Amino acid sequence: MRYAERFSDFLNSIDRQKTAEFISAIFAPQFVSSISFLIISFYLEPNIKMKLISAFTTISFTSIFPTAFVYYLIHKGEIEHPFIPEREKRTIPYLFAVLSSFVGFLILLYFKANWLILASQWCYVSNTFLIMLINSRWKISAHSAGLSGPLTVLAWIFGFKTLPLFLLIPLVGWSRLYLKAHTFWQVVAGTVLGIFMTSSQIFLFSKILQ
Repeated sequence: MRYAERFSDFLNSIDRQKTAEFISAIFAPQFVSSISFLIISFYLEPNIKMKLISAFTTISFTSIFPTAFVYYLIHKGEIEHPFIPEREKRTIPYLFAVLSSFVGFLILLYFKANWLILASQWCYVSNTFLIMLINSRWKISAHSAGLSGPLTVLAWIFGFKTLPLFLLIPLVGWSRLYLKAHTFWQVVAGTVLGIFMTSSQIFLFSKILQ
C-alpha cells in the first residue's frame, strides 16, 4: 500500500504538459527514422562502406533534409512550429519529404543496398504520400505513423524481442492527445497506417527482391 501511495504521489508530481512536450519531441518522426535507419543499416549491410552509404542516405533524405526544409519555412514565416499544428500548412512539407525520400530510394537502389533497407526507404515514400493525401481532409497523426512504421521494420528483423518497444506507441499517443494535437481516432489511424502499410510493403518487397 505504501508503494502504491508513493507511485500515486510521483504521478501527481509530474508536470504533464512538459512531459507530453518532451515525449513528442524525442519521438518526432524524423528522430525515430534516424535511429531506426542507423540500426538497420549497420545491422544489415555486409561491409563498412555500405553501412555508411545506407545510413548516410537514409538519415539524410528521410530526416535531415525534410527537417531543414521545415525550419526554412519557419525562417520564412510560413509556419510557426516544427510540428506544424495547422493541417492546411502540412501539405508542402509532406510533399518535400516524399520527394526527398524518393531521391534517397533511388540512391540506395543505385548502390544496391540491402533489400530490407530499400523496402524501408520506400515505405517512407509511400506512407508519407498517403499521410499527405489523408491530411488534405483529416489530420492523421504523423507521430503515431512515424513510430509504428519503424517499429514494424525492427520487428521484422529482430522478432519478438522488439515487442516491448511497441509500448512506446500508446505513450506517444497519450502525449499527442494531452497536447490536443490530435483526436483519439487520429492517433489510432496513424498507428494502424504505420503498421499495416509498412508490413504489407515489406512483405511484397521480400517476394520480389529476396
